[in-house]
Parts: sequence; C-alpha cells; structure tokens
Amino acid sequence: MKMPTWSPANTVVIAGAWASRNSGWNSGCGSPQRRHVLVFLGMMGVAVDYLVRYSISVAIVAMVQTPHLLTNASHDKEICPAAANTTHGGGADPHAEGEYDWSEEMTGVILGMFFWGYFITKAAGGRIAELVGARVTMAASLGASGLLSLLCPTAANLHPLALAGLRLAMGLVQGPAFPALYSLLARWSPPDELATMVSVSFSGMLLGNMVALGGSGLVVEWFGWRWVFWIGGLLALAWTPLWLALVRESPEEHPWITAEEKNLLAVNLDVKPRRRVPWVRVLRCWTFLAAILAEFSGSWVAALLTTEAPTFLTNQIGLSLQSSGYVCVVGTAVSYVFAIFYGKLSDSLIRRKYLTKVNVRRLLYAIGFVIICSSLIGIVLAKCDTVTVSIFVVVAMAGASVNMVTYQLTPMDLAPNYAGTLSGLIGIGNIGSFAAPLVTSKLLVDLENGWSATFLLGSGIYFLLGIFYIFVVRADIEPWNYYDEIEE
Repeated sequence: MKMPTWSPANTVVIAGAWASRNSGWNSGCGSPQRRHVLVFLGMMGVAVDYLVRYSISVAIVAMVQTPHLLTNASHDKEICPAAANTTHGGGADPHAEGEYDWSEEMTGVILGMFFWGYFITKAAGGRIAELVGARVTMAASLGASGLLSLLCPTAANLHPLALAGLRLAMGLVQGPAFPALYSLLARWSPPDELATMVSVSFSGMLLGNMVALGGSGLVVEWFGWRWVFWIGGLLALAWTPLWLALVRESPEEHPWITAEEKNLLAVNLDVKPRRRVPWVRVLRCWTFLAAILAEFSGSWVAALLTTEAPTFLTNQIGLSLQSSGYVCVVGTAVSYVFAIFYGKLSDSLIRRKYLTKVNVRRLLYAIGFVIICSSLIGIVLAKCDTVTVSIFVVVAMAGASVNMVTYQLTPMDLAPNYAGTLSGLIGIGNIGSFAAPLVTSKLLVDLENGWSATFLLGSGIYFLLGIFYIFVVRADIEPWNYYDEIEE
C-alpha cells in the first residue's frame, strides 16, 4: 500500500487505513463508530497534553536573557573533532531578546517542577478516575491544565517561582489523565482491537512532541513566546467540551451508539470499576511488578533519546543545534508510524491465532528489546560518524514505540476492572525519567568516556529488566479482577 505523505491532518487517515481490515473498523456505517470517536479524541487529548507539557522547553529559550555558554560539560577524551572545534571555544549565545534575567538553576527548577507534580498524582490518578469517572477525570485534567497554561505568562511576569509553582500545579492536574484514558479504553475496546486502539490513542504523545518541538519555535518567531502558552491552553479548553459531548463512560451509556456496535462491545459488559482494590494480590503479581520495572527501563531509555540526545548530538558528535533537532523530530515521526504498526500487527497476530496473546506480547517486546539494545551499542561503536549515529538514534526511537503494545497493556490484560488503578501504579516506573538525566550528568563529569558509558548503561538496564519481563509476563485475566464478587 502506498503510504501518503505524513502530516498531522492525515494521521487518523493512516491509522484508519491500517485498521480497516479489522472487524469493526470502517464497518460501512454512515456515521463513525463511537469507539473510533473516542480513540480520535483520545489521541487529540494526549497530543494537547504533551503540547502543553513540553512546549515550555522551547519557549523558555526566548524568555530568558541569561547567556547560555555553549561548552561541553564533560571532559570526554572521545569528543569528536567537529564538536571540539565548535563547543570548546567558550562562545555564548546571549538570547538578547529574552525578558527575564534568570539563572540556569532557576530555569532548571521551572522545567523540572511539572514532573514532580505529575509523578505525585499519576500513581493515584487511576483510582481517582475509577471512583469519580474516567470521562470527567480526563476532561477536568486537561481543562484545568489549559487554564493554567493561559496563566503562565502572567506568572512569569510576577516571579520565576510563581511560574515554577504554576508548572507544579499543571503536573498535579495532568497526572490522572492517562490512567483515566486507559480505564475508558478497557470498556470500549473489543479484544481483537485492543492494541490498535491503545496505540492510536497514545500515539498522541508522539504527535504532541512533534508539534511542541517543531512548531513552538515558529510560534515564538512569528508571534512571541507568550503565544506558545496561550495556544496550548486554548487548544486544551477547546478539546474539553468536545470530549464531554461525544464521549461516554461506557457503551451502554452512549445515546448515539448503534445496536451493532453495542453488541460488538457487549463482551465488555463486566468491565466496571470496583470500589475496593485487592492491594496484596496486586503487589504479589509478578507480571505487574515486571511491568513497573519495564516502565522504569523504558522511561530511562526515552530520557536518553529525547532529553539527552540533542545535547549528545551537538556537544559530542558535532551536529548543529538545528540538525540535532531534525534528527529528534524525524525519530519521533518514525516512532509515531511504528506505534500504530505495532498495534495493528499485535491485534492481527492474536485475531488470526498465529500466536497466543502472551506470546505476542513477548515477541513484540523482544523485537523492541533487540532494536533498542543494539542501537544504543551501535551509537557507541559508530563514534564520530554523524550519519550512522543519527540513524541509530532514529532506529532506537522506533524500537521504543513497541512499549505501547507490550507492558503498557498489562493493566487490561490482567485486570480490566482495575485498568486505571494499575496503569497509574505502573507509572511509578517513570522515576527512570528523573534518574537518567541525573546519572548522565554524573557520568559526564566523572568519566573520560562519559557518553559511551551513558549509552552502554542504558542498554544494560534495558537488557536486564527486559529479560525479566519476557520471562514472567502473563496475559490472562487474574482472578482478583473480580475481587468484589470473590469477597461477597
């Protein structure tokens, strides 16, 4: 099939074309299926979530006037000649247009406060969504985040700590959003469409990243940095009423669902949030614990490939800032396509009974496992070959997108009644996102080959924890999924 040229406008067309052979997708009805509307709005909501979350990393460059010295933080003896000629000269990029005289430390605090708030509420967010209602929880999360985004320029004018506090609040309100979406998808996904619906919905993370990294710079150039916050906030506020109007908590509650689709989703009638959680049984489940560790290693590698890659490609390899940005955007676009492909492939293998569900999870994780580990080692072995290093970075990012259809489906595989709660708890593994940059900075300062050690360590962590996941993963519904009935 000839692939259309990628653009944000045709992403859903691509997803729909790949999924059209599945039962239910493009079923010939005059109006779209309600579950597909949920997936589309879910993808848009996730994209807006990431846009609001990450666009500040571009906007803040135009906000501050403190010079950023373009020096290499490491005394790496393996630094490439191209990088040595450009980064060791002590030149400065003064950002003269910036309005605020903030220190590097204060800038780091502002950028990092969101993730502390997000980490706090994501673990509890799934339980909140199941008790309050996943649809309302996600709407409130993104709506409140949009309002706070609109206030960011005002907070910046008041004091940098005011902006940092606002970013903390944004993290707190965004934490429950993704567990809430998992809870909804557990009730709206037919078994043979589960991986596709999840991968398309959460591919919005990659779409939002592309817009945040690629579009925010244009917004700053054309309209000024304040519009980065205002556009993100307005998009979140525009999305919220659409979500509330077109999405319902379950198929049986939707007023516009067809009888055909309701019958198709009748298999999920027993998927309902429970008031009580069997905490002891959850914590004794090896597959669930393996999913947390897999999330830790996945977050660690994601931090290397997104947060650290631009610095590595510029300071160590010698690419320009613009070129390193292109590499990251291309990698994110490729990851987007592969995320949807992996979802389609997963559902196809299960539906056609080529493999059992658990072996599909193992196979796809093993594919990503080999791609990531070999690519991280390849980055080290390629040394100063800019083309080869860039290719390995893009390939590793494509391999990482397999996570959406492997361990991130664990909540729905084990206990769909607690999908929100479990997905939130698996988010504990996101601590890898904080740990990787800290360890990387330490290695760059202490070791002569700091970048090589960084990528080899990332490969080793992913290898060891990945082997554990492959051996202990299960995909059958656990008896404690029906904990209330068991107790009664």
